[in-house]
Amino acid sequence: MKRVLGLLGLGAVALTLQGAVASFLPPRFCPDLGFLLVVALGLCWRSAVGGVCVAGAIGYTTDLLSGSLLGQHALLRLAAYAVARFGNRHLNLRGALPQMVFVAVLTCANAFAMALLTSFFSPGTGVGMVAVRDLLPQAVANALFAPPVALATARAVARLGDEDGGQRVLPLARRGRVA
Repeated sequence: MKRVLGLLGLGAVALTLQGAVASFLPPRFCPDLGFLLVVALGLCWRSAVGGVCVAGAIGYTTDLLSGSLLGQHALLRLAAYAVARFGNRHLNLRGALPQMVFVAVLTCANAFAMALLTSFFSPGTGVGMVAVRDLLPQAVANALFAPPVALATARAVARLGDEDGGQRVLPLARRGRVA
């Protein structure tokens, strides 16, 4: 529980920092720190239940702050967490370059899914060339920030302690020689 609350706090800090940076930079050059945190959780956290809770909460908070369709970011953050968890199990994503490529592809898939959801629930809106033009800088920004965010998230998860901290390991006594 301590880990979940700590990571929810880290998610709140990430969304606040993203909002602050977005006031100085154009949004297409600003990395999506909430998305990167969810992907990093999928890469480093062993608890699926805790990760789903944190990813859903970060997505729902993003929905509330962005003014988009309620539940849209929450659904896509859950999907990004699931893909990152699956990718971590089946791909070697330990280095910076594989993480950058993975996040760039996942950013493009997330943008495509966002456009599909928006066009499904709001039929008058479509994907314009402006959205496609803004996708490449967003994917590059996310890719550049993916390794540091993954490292910081892994350190935060390790610092927040063991998931089963209340359970003690049974100490085994050393066997001595019998004379």
